[in-house]
Amino acid sequence: MSWPVIAVEVKPVVNAELLGGQNYFSGAESSFGGVASLVASPYTKFNDRWSLVPLYSGNYLGTQQVKDLVGGGTLFQDSQSHDVSLKAIRTFGDGLKLKAVTGYGTELLRETKDENWGQGLYDNRRFTMGTEAEWSWAKEQYVRLAYDYYAIRFPNYQSLSSQATADGQGRELDAPDVLDSHNHMVTLGGQFAMPAEGILETSFSNTWTSYGDQHIVDITGTLTPDTRTDRTETLTVQGTWPVYSGSSCKLLGSLAYIRTHLFSTQNHYDAEQTFFNPNYYAYLTHTLQTQWTLLAGEAPWTIQWNGSISHQHYSDRLIQDSNGVYGSDITYVNYATTGLSVSYPIAKGFAVKASTDFGWNDSNNTDTLLYQYHYSTETYLFGFTYAY
Repeated sequence: MSWPVIAVEVKPVVNAELLGGQNYFSGAESSFGGVASLVASPYTKFNDRWSLVPLYSGNYLGTQQVKDLVGGGTLFQDSQSHDVSLKAIRTFGDGLKLKAVTGYGTELLRETKDENWGQGLYDNRRFTMGTEAEWSWAKEQYVRLAYDYYAIRFPNYQSLSSQATADGQGRELDAPDVLDSHNHMVTLGGQFAMPAEGILETSFSNTWTSYGDQHIVDITGTLTPDTRTDRTETLTVQGTWPVYSGSSCKLLGSLAYIRTHLFSTQNHYDAEQTFFNPNYYAYLTHTLQTQWTLLAGEAPWTIQWNGSISHQHYSDRLIQDSNGVYGSDITYVNYATTGLSVSYPIAKGFAVKASTDFGWNDSNNTDTLLYQYHYSTETYLFGFTYAY
């Protein structure tokens, strides 16, 4: 008896980066920090129909950064994240692909350098699973429909929530597991050919989020039996074109627009000011992004510049002055970034890289006791990258 021979093809993909340098937050110099990342995937193709993609992605940011985890910007000194996933792909002869994926990830965030890893207030764990159908009728042209479920859990927030509430976060966050959420996301997207060899990428997603332990606060500051639910609409449109292609250099440019609209049932009660602010977390954000990549020389040099501007307008969040007193205007936040990187290959797969990034955040809300509304950042890094 003979068994059929299965020719399994494994294509390892590795991308790594290790950079070190200096970070400045609102003009204050931080200690020497590093940035490291690793993406590894032994892409496995069993035959023309079945493929399996295991993936590991890890990041460490040793520079100061601001993240939005509780409806406003919170400052962290450094962070690290680790994600593993497994994707199965079934390919059909008519250009159709069906995909199923599951994964698990963790994010560790330190608000102070002397905080032990794994004990951060906002450390979180994520479980994900989803499915996707993609149909391609030509090279680099396709449409896709995806459904994803993901649950986020903050294991340390329960034990420290009383401390956070005392700092003025409000009644709605004064309960165990108030940041834990369940999320269902549906995405419709595609990629299409454009004139002048351009590519247009589009996607629209709707995400429904439920916070099972975060009860809605009413005008008296009382927590009601109902719990918070959010819905987020995200529209992304990006065009990429080869601007110039010569014998010694090539120039690529892209322009993207992102619209994010968050609807939320949650309100906010400020116990210190005895003030009720309905519809506190809802906002609409418009973002423009651009990126230009120049490939110069025989090796070649890769010079990349990027920039972005964002305007976030809250639906009903009233401004506060530096003493926390509420005004009549609605809060808005403006953010801009720009960055420049230069890399040059020094061996097979290896390149030396230098980068600099700048960011500015401003708002008509001048109360910074809880959230970071006004700051600037500068980062200068130098190191090595590897791709295989």
